[in-house]
Amino acid sequence: MEAVDVGIFEAWLASTDDGVVAVDAEGRVVLHNPAASRVTGLAPSAAHQRPWREVLHLDTAVSDLLWAAKTSGRPTSALASVLCAQGNVRTAEALAQPWTDAEGRTGILVLIRDLTILCRNRSGPGGRTGYGGLVGADPTMTALYDLVEAIAPSDAPVVIEGEPGVGKELVAQAIHARSRRSERPLIVVDCGAGSPPLLEAELFGQLRPGPHGTASIGRAELAHSGTLFLQRVSAAPLSAQARILRLLETGMVERDGEGTPRRGDVRVIAATTRPLDLEVREGRFRDDLLRRLQVVRIRVPALRERRSDIALLGEHFLARHGAPKASLSAAATAVLQACEWPGNVRQLESVMREVAAGVPAGVEALIEPHQLRGFLASREGTPATTAHYASEDRRTVLLRALSSHGGNRTAAARALGIGRATFYRWWREAGLGGPEVRAP
Repeated sequence: MEAVDVGIFEAWLASTDDGVVAVDAEGRVVLHNPAASRVTGLAPSAAHQRPWREVLHLDTAVSDLLWAAKTSGRPTSALASVLCAQGNVRTAEALAQPWTDAEGRTGILVLIRDLTILCRNRSGPGGRTGYGGLVGADPTMTALYDLVEAIAPSDAPVVIEGEPGVGKELVAQAIHARSRRSERPLIVVDCGAGSPPLLEAELFGQLRPGPHGTASIGRAELAHSGTLFLQRVSAAPLSAQARILRLLETGMVERDGEGTPRRGDVRVIAATTRPLDLEVREGRFRDDLLRRLQVVRIRVPALRERRSDIALLGEHFLARHGAPKASLSAAATAVLQACEWPGNVRQLESVMREVAAGVPAGVEALIEPHQLRGFLASREGTPATTAHYASEDRRTVLLRALSSHGGNRTAAARALGIGRATFYRWWREAGLGGPEVRAP
């Protein structure tokens, strides 16, 4: 690189608002610009030669996704919450680009775009609590809303990643609703339902054999000028993947049993619960299809990653299912926030639906923990009672219960559905001191 180019590069590093962190093949930071310092809270000298995961405190799934760019050779991006050195959390868009050093070893160049201020500015004084059909005010969600707004007007394919029940279809609906195709249909296809021949016939249509064979129109044709949403795209058989790739490359579809190509002007949005990079490595997903699909990659956070939204979501679902005047007490909120929610938002809605069924119509009600315990106990992977919480979660539950009942230990224990003796024992086990219990 010529000296003038180095000067330009250094000037860009110093002036850009995007954080830039270069990571070598051993996973150590070799470059860290001033904008990155504003996100990580570390000076460039303090970050140099440190393991990159100690500098960029991301959740493991995002870190693994970015590091995978080193072996895949493809850029990748994700929405992330970054824990700064000062202890605050910032919302960012993270992009990893592979790079090769003078000795031919591959590392990654990580760009961090801080979205925290953007999200706060766009949210207004009271903050945004929802977007389209999505509900949430956590920074990870407001950043997601901004990302959807930014990419919706284009026709770029989108991959939406997330655990079951996080709301991937709602994200697809929000993208479609704000696109230039919003007046045309959004057609949904579940790639994991049915046999491979049935899926291909559903997607692309077929001409039934016989002299008077009738033709069925595939969903790709029905979505013409609109959006085709492929649920569980990782479950699509390789034969169907080849035809989806052809649709993306040529904009044409061909019905089974018919040799006439037809126009398929669609925007493709694909959703997956499985990491597609892993599916490619294990031979279950086409690498060329992944490259065409992941022009935009959106990760929807799990509910346990945005626990601050649980009360908002819970009361939203209570209202939806017939208890608009019901609300969650502080103690009930603490109980819900202490759960892991393997079924995510869908599971929370199911619990709130059952709670709402026990609330008389039109009655103002304050939901307490003892009203949740039976419902939570029936769901695999969720604590049946507060007794099963980890000590740090139990500490929060106890303190909030006591605070919400004015320091009255008997009332706090009753709200949690336990006796006073158990309350005292949990208090000690949570490291909150001896038998004297005072309100925080």
